[in-house]
Amino acid sequence: MLCIDIIDWGNFKFYLIQLKKMKKILLIGSNSDIATSLLKEDKFEFITLSSKTSNFNILDKLTFPTLNSIDGLVYFPGSINLKPFNNLNEKDFQKDYEINVLGLINCLQFYHKSFNQNSSIVTISSIAANFGMPFHASISICKSGVEALTKSLAAEWAPKIRLNCIAPSLVSTKLSERLINSEIKKENISKKHPLKRIGNTNDISNTISFLLSEKSKWITGQIIRVDGGLSNIR
Repeated sequence: MLCIDIIDWGNFKFYLIQLKKMKKILLIGSNSDIATSLLKEDKFEFITLSSKTSNFNILDKLTFPTLNSIDGLVYFPGSINLKPFNNLNEKDFQKDYEINVLGLINCLQFYHKSFNQNSSIVTISSIAANFGMPFHASISICKSGVEALTKSLAAEWAPKIRLNCIAPSLVSTKLSERLINSEIKKENISKKHPLKRIGNTNDISNTISFLLSEKSKWITGQIIRVDGGLSNIR
């Protein structure tokens, strides 16, 4: 990133041109809609990993590329497996746990030693981890684990590395498409939110960008609920 500073000295002006090093951020699950939105940012250098673009597998550390000197990580893989509790089987719980929790654990363990001083890690939870919702038994268990892990590692890895978690309500993405595939569904869900709309990818990516930047350098161990006010306002 090219930075130009103007210095006034009497009747003279000096232009100080310097090349500012961009933060190197690793995106796990970079094919997600929110990751695609974040990739439009021009203030970070992104390294992208996705099962759809390589042989990368969040459950197999042997497929992880070795990286040195990174400044942050965002973990996007998740699931929306909404079923009545009695219709969930052991494989449902296991698959959700592997995607949401075990994959995250693998990535953090593998890349822990690669993080520079003042690095920032962002995880993704859900409003369902803190707000009782029917048919969310499996995902609420997994996302509660993500929040707990985030806070625990924020304590363990401070002051070198910051960890924060974003807990959204429903966001319009490919993953949630079946839940909002009609105008009636969209209207009903929008009405439940105090801000009367469904979230979009920019709502989440903008918050991620803030947490990765130096603007949030005194924030760690936080669960930030980007949910249109649903979790706190009636």
